[in-house]
Amino acid sequence: MGINKRQSTILLLLNKSKGPITANWISKELNVSDRTVRNEINNLRKECKSLGIEIESIRGKGYDLKIIDPTLFKEALNIYIKDDTLTNYNRFTLQSNRVKYLLQRLLLAKDFIKMEKLEEELFVSRSTLKNDLKLVKQELEKFQLVCISKPYYGKKVHGEEYMKRLCLSNSILDNYDVFREKTVWFRFIDMDLFNKIKDIIIEIVNDYSFEISDLTLENLATHIAIACKRIEDNFIIEQLNIPLADGYTVEKSIANKIIQRVECFTGLNFPRTEEEYILVHLLGTKLLSNKRNANDSIVMNEIVRDIVIELKEIYDWDFYSDLEFIQGLSSHLGPVMNRLKYGMNIHNPLLNDIKLTYPLAFEGAIVASRCIKKYIDKEINEHEISYIAMYIQAALERIKGIQKYKILVVCATGVGSAKLLYYQLKDLFGQKIEIVDTISFYKLPSFSLAGIDFIISTVPINRKLKTPVIVVNPFLKDEDINTIASQVNTCDNILSFIDLERIFVHEELKNQEAVIQFLCNKLYEQGLVKKNYATLVLKRESVASTYFGNLVAIPHPITPQTSKTFWTICTLKAPILWNNQNMVQLVCLLNVEKDGAEDLSGMYESLIHLIKSNSIVREIINSKSPQQIAEILSEQIKR
Repeated sequence: MGINKRQSTILLLLNKSKGPITANWISKELNVSDRTVRNEINNLRKECKSLGIEIESIRGKGYDLKIIDPTLFKEALNIYIKDDTLTNYNRFTLQSNRVKYLLQRLLLAKDFIKMEKLEEELFVSRSTLKNDLKLVKQELEKFQLVCISKPYYGKKVHGEEYMKRLCLSNSILDNYDVFREKTVWFRFIDMDLFNKIKDIIIEIVNDYSFEISDLTLENLATHIAIACKRIEDNFIIEQLNIPLADGYTVEKSIANKIIQRVECFTGLNFPRTEEEYILVHLLGTKLLSNKRNANDSIVMNEIVRDIVIELKEIYDWDFYSDLEFIQGLSSHLGPVMNRLKYGMNIHNPLLNDIKLTYPLAFEGAIVASRCIKKYIDKEINEHEISYIAMYIQAALERIKGIQKYKILVVCATGVGSAKLLYYQLKDLFGQKIEIVDTISFYKLPSFSLAGIDFIISTVPINRKLKTPVIVVNPFLKDEDINTIASQVNTCDNILSFIDLERIFVHEELKNQEAVIQFLCNKLYEQGLVKKNYATLVLKRESVASTYFGNLVAIPHPITPQTSKTFWTICTLKAPILWNNQNMVQLVCLLNVEKDGAEDLSGMYESLIHLIKSNSIVREIINSKSPQQIAEILSEQIKR
């Protein structure tokens, strides 16, 4: 009989969860009722035998997936993955994916598209589609584009071709992982052409003895592939309306040779304006000749100087004598300024990892982005910000000499459990440890322990070793985590950041701004912040979303404002949409001490550890009082 689309989505959610999850939690992910989820799971249970699974109902905890026959279950997942319609349905449960699809669909359309057609393609109702189109219009406005309607005909995007392409590339690069998948939900670029363009770029760049990063290569090939698609459909850039700087002889030569090769391969004709389009994108890469003019050099030096001053003033980070940071960032800013000048975009596939792993460096990069904006008066997106964060994090590690303990993992229960332990350790202590190797117990006598700081073993080691040994359970228990944390000195007292007067439970607030205003007003009433605090928090939110996944957001002011560092916690009665993209039900307003010299990396580690845990977040959201939340947090002092 098989399973339907919604049941498949539920199956995947159960499979991804590390433990039992409730019908209520699943309903929030799918935007349906608890009752619908329970009915679907009951129907799904009828197919369990053919799927090689069991779905166990655990009182008070929810549903837990047990894989009885891994081979059968893997086959079932393969069938699911290969079902394009089903894959589309599952992706389109997320509004952000629907919005990206609509953007690309409308931008590429040669004529009007009827609403009925879009409803059918997205598996949504008319009211849902209208809400999605509001976000589409907001995104189009960023590129001076408008979505026009015509009775009985439908929707169509109107505006300059250059801006349409920038919007197209932005939607692709922003959804890069989906674009690269084999079973993609909406692909308009021929992958054979895309790969051929990459080969052409590599050959020509090599002829000039330049180096090009994989990411730059992918970005450039994407823009050229978009140009091919649009020219093929008779959409030509008639006038670029962008002042191109004089010089750049090498870049113009490279652009010309790329176009000649692409024309030969595709049979298309690139007019002069299309050549300029390729040149603009070359200028936005790090594939620049070293001959930067004197004025550009002066501007770059001034921006970097301002960034160093601001970071010192706000965070007390002294980068004045860090030549590696100054030279590296100065070199990086050349292409950044060109991208901003020409309205281009870049994608960083590590964006979410950087925000989660290096939140403090990311905040510093936002400060840097404000310095850049003073000179070019353009908004800097979070992908650009994340690249700057990487330079800042590297500089912080040089200043603070962050220690990574080298550890050896010894596991006597097999490869599977060894890998499980490895990933648990990486997840919990990745900032502090470097796992040199994972070995079986019998290999320990022949393994050189030179340079190993300590051993983590799942079995007692009776031999006398100079290297400390920590014996743990393969499935790390609380006491194991505490012991390891004390060894690497990552223990931070979470309770020092919270107060019962600053914990609010199951508030009925309808949107993101209402939550921020509510929390800031409470802090103002307590005499902890100034009246304009909410404005500063909303300003920070406008730069980059503070949504961190797992129904959690961590808003904060754009610069530190308070006399001490503390958290303000709020759970919501029902999830709300955060930045028009993701559902949030737990909000932690982060208030950082102004002019504080304290190292807050441990505090950030503690906070990130909490929000990455599905079970901890569920416990907090389900808590009925501030005391309950404080008790949950007190149990997590280990991190």
